[in-house]
Formats: sequence, structure tokens, C-alpha cells
Amino acid sequence: MPTPVRRRAGLACALAAIALLAPVAALARPLNQVIPSLFGGTLNTTINQTASDFSQQQPNIIARFRDLPAQLSAARSQVPFPSASGAFSYAWDTEVDSFVRFEQSLGSGFAERAQTLGRGHFNVGASYQYVEFDSLEGDSLDNIVSQQPAFTQAYLASLPKGDQAIFGDDVVRTQLALQFRYDLIYLAAGYGLTDNIDVSLALAINRASMKGHAMAMTLDPDGDGGGAVGQFTENQPGVIVDGTGPICARGLRCASDSFDESAAGTGDVYLRVKWHVVDTWLADIALAEVLTLPTGNADDFLGFNDPTFTPWFIASKTFGRFSPHLNLGYSLRSAEDVSQAQWIVGADARATNWLTLGADFLGYHDDNRDGVNDDVIQSAVGFKLNPWGGLVLTASFQFPLNSDGIRADVIYTGQVEYNF
Repeated sequence: MPTPVRRRAGLACALAAIALLAPVAALARPLNQVIPSLFGGTLNTTINQTASDFSQQQPNIIARFRDLPAQLSAARSQVPFPSASGAFSYAWDTEVDSFVRFEQSLGSGFAERAQTLGRGHFNVGASYQYVEFDSLEGDSLDNIVSQQPAFTQAYLASLPKGDQAIFGDDVVRTQLALQFRYDLIYLAAGYGLTDNIDVSLALAINRASMKGHAMAMTLDPDGDGGGAVGQFTENQPGVIVDGTGPICARGLRCASDSFDESAAGTGDVYLRVKWHVVDTWLADIALAEVLTLPTGNADDFLGFNDPTFTPWFIASKTFGRFSPHLNLGYSLRSAEDVSQAQWIVGADARATNWLTLGADFLGYHDDNRDGVNDDVIQSAVGFKLNPWGGLVLTASFQFPLNSDGIRADVIYTGQVEYNF
């Protein structure tokens, strides 16, 4: 048993550790400031290190990611928490005087179907999604390149005519290799209020991580400067005085910056209600509404900035073992988060009573921000497995069908669900 002295010493060490860690946590920058902070946020260049005047401008590579928060808000919609419909549906059978489970597939991994859980029935589930982004508007994140004039027009205008001719066409070329990933966990539960109305709730727990290395270098593309090329100033953050290679070996011609940062915490809360309206010979119809509460930290890309309201139209029908479905929705968001039309169309097939195979196409359209996620189209395939009782296991894989926005080559989803 620890002595009082040892206990006090341990407490003192713990308090000291907290005191040391607290300033680190307080100084940690949000993830949405990582790329804007590259090279200190500016490129400072000059033709004369002894002069007091120099050119100062923002790196174009930063502007390339200016709409990243909006793109990620749309990207999180590409990985919706798995369908809250539940794998099973029940209805009262007057002949047996009890609830009877419908003979139907186990459902889609992403789309809703019209059927509800049934009065008094509920389900709980947990899912995990892994997203590692690979491209931005079709360009590989391993090699994002931008180029801009090495000097501002105002700085060039202050130089003698001869220097303007020598340095006027110099450029700064910047290359960024970026790794960006999400780990998303959803905890969900649904309950049947009536035979035709059910409600569900989901909480996201997210981790976002960014790692990258950027290199900027001054160049004379035409080689008409006779070897004279602009340089970074000595106080440029990340400037390389003694480097290697044909360019960076010349002092002050290059600047580099690296980062490896992450953030984790609760994401947003999703509240959903669905009403099974009517069944017809062609389709069963339901309406749903989803309210997203912004409990995640938007500055760390863990959630939205403001609440989101999404009404959905749901149509599905079971024809033997085959069950097609269509979901149409529109997410009403603030201008910062970007409103978005969404659709899911596909089908699932009951291979056996314990195995369902599914395929979907998912589409997203932003119409209020030019050039950002104008049309994002994904395909998805997966299966649901019912090994025993009310337990259902799900695995799904999404693939991009075009290059708009920030995209992952594959999005992986796994889910465990239990129906009562």
C-alpha cells in the first residue's frame, strides 16, 4: 500500500504533468488553419537581401484549399451513418395475435426503405468508417502543384527597369504532398413509436488527421536572367540556407514546411423521424426528416458549423427476393457549410434468409458555390449478414465515379446492429 508521502509525490507529479500539457493543448491550432499557415502564411521574396523592401504574397497552394471546409462538409455526407431502417420490420398479425416479422431482405447499407421498425421494436448499432482522401478535383494529393509570380506587381514597379526585365518573369513553384484521413464511428439507436412511425438517433465520434510536406522554390523559367534569380528573404519561415539538389543547394532559393496534426472528439448528433405513408403496387412510400445538431468542432473538421435540416422522400418495394429503392433529399445548411441535394438509388437482393447483397449509386450536388462539389457521384457495394437472432453484420465499400471535390479511392464501412 502506498505511503502518504508516496501518494503526495504521485499527486504532485500528476499535477506537474497536467501543468506541462495544458499550454500545449491551449496552443494547438485548429486543423482548418494548418494549410493556411504553410510558410507562415506568406511568401517573402527579394532580389537584394540588404534592401529593406521585399515582395510579400500568399502562396497559391493555400488558395487551392480555400474551400476545403466546404468540400469536407460535403465529403462527410458521402459517408452517411448506415441506414437507420433496421434489418427487420414487424407488423401485427391478427391470426396469430402477435407481431410477425416481414419476409424481406436485410436492407441497404446506406439507403432508407419505406418500412418502419414496428410499434415497440427498437434496434441499436455501431459502425466504423475509414476514409483516406486521395485526390482533389482529380489531382493526386501526393503531388499538389501551384505556380505564381515570384514578385508582386507593386514590388516589381519599385525596381529599376533593368531589374524588372531580369526578374519580372521569375516564379515560385510550390509542391505539397498531403495525407488526410478520417476515422468515423457512429453509435445509433432506433425505436418504433407506432406501426408507421419510428425515430432514431445517432452520435458521431470522429478523428481527423493531416500530415504533409511542402516545398517552395524560386525559378527562372526562361533562363533569361543570366543566372540571377529571385530569392526568399532571410526571415522567410522555412527558408533553406544550405540545401541539396540543383536548386535548393543555392542558399535562400527554397523554403520547406511540414505538419503532422490530428484532432478527435464527438462529431454531430443526428435526429431522424420517418413516416411510412402508403403502400402501392408499384412502390411503398415514406417521408423522413433528419436534423443534424453541430456538436462537433467544425474548426477541426469534426462536424458542421450550423444545424442541418434534411427532408427525404423514400420509395422502395420488395419483389420476391429483389428490393429496389430510391431516396431523394435536400440538406438545408448555412452558406458556410453549403446546402446540398442528395440522392441514392439501388437495390438489394436476399440471397438467403441470412445474407443480403446490395449495390447503390449515391449522388450529391451543390448549387450555391461555383466549382466546389458541383456533382459528386459514388458507387457502393456491400452485404448484410444475419448469423443468429437479431444480430446483423454489415460491410460496404464506396468508389468514386467522377473526380469532383476531395475524394477517396475507397471508403470502407463496417457495422454491427442488433434488433429487438
